[in-house]
Amino acid sequence: MNNKYITCFEKQIKPKLRWAKIEEIPNFPISNFEEVKKKINTGEFSIGIDYTIANDFALWLYGKGHTIFFLVLASTPFIVAVISLILAFIFNNYWLLFGIILGFAGQFFSNPYNPFKSFWSLIAKMLFLVFLYGFWKGKETMAFLSAFFVFPFFINSFIYRKNQNKLKEVALNSEEIFIFLYQNRALGLRDNKSNKSYWFGNRNKIGGEMEFL
Repeated sequence: MNNKYITCFEKQIKPKLRWAKIEEIPNFPISNFEEVKKKINTGEFSIGIDYTIANDFALWLYGKGHTIFFLVLASTPFIVAVISLILAFIFNNYWLLFGIILGFAGQFFSNPYNPFKSFWSLIAKMLFLVFLYGFWKGKETMAFLSAFFVFPFFINSFIYRKNQNKLKEVALNSEEIFIFLYQNRALGLRDNKSNKSYWFGNRNKIGGEMEFL
């Protein structure tokens, strides 16, 4: 899936790589890059992608179209704030001004670094049902206020997952990028049989948390 940005990045990182091939990495659990792809595709191993790095790469690595798409979705709370202001005056319903807060709250609580993300996911699903009920019954306050939280929540969750999957796809199509991410602990592997994880280097050097996909 090479494009000019990925090709340029591969050239930039090549002199910085600790190893030229997967088989040169000491104590790596898989023998070569083709086997890495095979074992991940069959589910024997899972790949972990750093949340922060995945989002950072989305701003430039995949081209302008993806960058614009990412920035528009990331701006959802600001869009919600504007919509809530407009609707509050249109319907003469100033309860809708709470949408300014709810949009940012939805984005904040959907952050994968949030230790209570599972709890808030459940709340968001329940509020989505509230939104559907309010929309069906024509209860504007109920429908809009629940939507102002729910849609930023799910959109932000979608952003994180999409960017992780995108970087996973790139890494599995470029041995150079795979090694670069691995040596900086922005990427890790997990053996799904033993549940043992493999990573390298100082975790704080380049990123924060990761999720195995």
